[in-house]
Amino acid sequence: MPSEPLHEEGLPESGSSAETTRNPWAEDVAPLMPQPTTAASPTAATAAAGVLEGRLHPYTLLFALIQVVRSVLLPAIVLLFVGNPRVAFGYLILFAALPAIFSLVRYFTFRYRIAGGELVTEQGIFQRTERHIPLTRVQDVRLEQGVLHRLFQVVDVHIETAGGQGAEASLSVLAQAEADRLRQAVFAASPALITAGEAAKNVGAGDAGPSASAGAARHEREVPVREIRLRDLVLAGLASNHLASSLALVFGAWAFVHEFLPRGFYQRHFRTVFRTAVRWWEQGGENSAWVLGVALLVLLVLVGMLMSVAGNVMLFYGFRLSLRGEDLHRVYGLFTRRASSLPRRRIQVIKIEESLPRRLVGLATLRADTAGSAAATAGQERTGRDVLLPVVPRAEVEPLLPAFFPDLDPEPPDWRRVSPRAIRRGAGPGTLLCLLLAGGLFYLRRDPATALAPLLPIPLFWLASALAYRRLGYALGLSYLWTRRGALSRATHVVPIRNIQAILVRQTPFDRTHRVASLRVDTAGQTYTGGGPQIGNVPAEDALALARTLARQAAHVRYRW
Repeated sequence: MPSEPLHEEGLPESGSSAETTRNPWAEDVAPLMPQPTTAASPTAATAAAGVLEGRLHPYTLLFALIQVVRSVLLPAIVLLFVGNPRVAFGYLILFAALPAIFSLVRYFTFRYRIAGGELVTEQGIFQRTERHIPLTRVQDVRLEQGVLHRLFQVVDVHIETAGGQGAEASLSVLAQAEADRLRQAVFAASPALITAGEAAKNVGAGDAGPSASAGAARHEREVPVREIRLRDLVLAGLASNHLASSLALVFGAWAFVHEFLPRGFYQRHFRTVFRTAVRWWEQGGENSAWVLGVALLVLLVLVGMLMSVAGNVMLFYGFRLSLRGEDLHRVYGLFTRRASSLPRRRIQVIKIEESLPRRLVGLATLRADTAGSAAATAGQERTGRDVLLPVVPRAEVEPLLPAFFPDLDPEPPDWRRVSPRAIRRGAGPGTLLCLLLAGGLFYLRRDPATALAPLLPIPLFWLASALAYRRLGYALGLSYLWTRRGALSRATHVVPIRNIQAILVRQTPFDRTHRVASLRVDTAGQTYTGGGPQIGNVPAEDALALARTLARQAAHVRYRW
């Protein structure tokens, strides 16, 4: 285990010699991807001037009207036919006219500009709101295009910062060219995050400033990192099988359709189906109940698999991950195309997830946390923002990691297991519960055969604990800490030592009895990876030594924002 202070080395150039391969759907995603600028382009001239101004596209009003209609049309129809027309008219005024007025006000008053290293947005008539966002704090510029957006060649732009709870500014909608200009102007400020010495190292000139580094970065060739095939998405969907969400969707759709079915529909169809099922039941006898139950279970599983595949394909179709300079770019989506950027220097930790179904087909999922990631929401999960790579063959994960961490240790990690006492501690609670149940049954019934039944799962507890122990461990390299855990479903964390914010060593009374401790590593972002990596049942002396080594190494390298 290394104990010498670690000094940060400059990151090697990325993708300078790789060739860009042709993407069969590149024409479809090209409007969403940031395009390289030339010295004579308007974007370069604007960036040089330091000022960029604009307003929303006129189609903003069209999309606002569509949104209002979608939200109020169905309830208005129901109120019109089953309620009082005056109530329906009042509902339309309240829930349609007012949002339409707000949309008009926002469109005519919304302005944005980039000047003095800030993105400034302002809107409002009576209550003016002006928001200032330092460009050096921008975490991501997300672009989204629905079907109608692509038809009208416009795009929604969302500006996010590291500490924001969602988008700090949303510009809906902009023309594609205007969105590209805005995105390039925002990321042109990234050199402010690089010291003059690092810029000189990157461009190979001792007197080169950050602007020179920025120019070189903007002219970097885009290097493909990973493209997800349709076959892998289908396979991942089959291995997910979100049965619960599928059932909720089916019942929700049925409840919606139920309101519009005529009253005679049940009598004509469901009564016939019910009589047929009763007749078949009477002819099949007792075995028909088992057959019907199994058939229903198989049908539900098939519905869940179908819904999982459809959702996976619609969300991640055409997934492409590429690298330009120090920025990772993602583009994906079947109906709604999404694009986002992630500077590699802001990746705090990468988590390799291997759920049991995906392990059976040799697949894994990669998640990444960035500095100051906001709390994950269901909406972010539905848009795929919580994953770095949705699916990848497990055997290809390690070769991909240098694309995210250029200074990754070249040698494979030297894994160290935790204390063997972890097996006994893992199986102990289940074993104790079984013994208590067996003792209680024997006391109540005085039947040895009945009392022995609760003891049958005990070997399974010990087997599961032994398997979990084999996968529980850690590895400390020159620049990275690796941790892993899990028996059936597995998780591996890769943490750059430079990003470690705090190290916590904890001992419960039971830990002290077994002379072990738990160690947790905190980084600046722990949203999508389920919190900082934790290692339990480490021998107490080893845990303290590891914590001190990590603290010493982290203190001798500069945190990369």
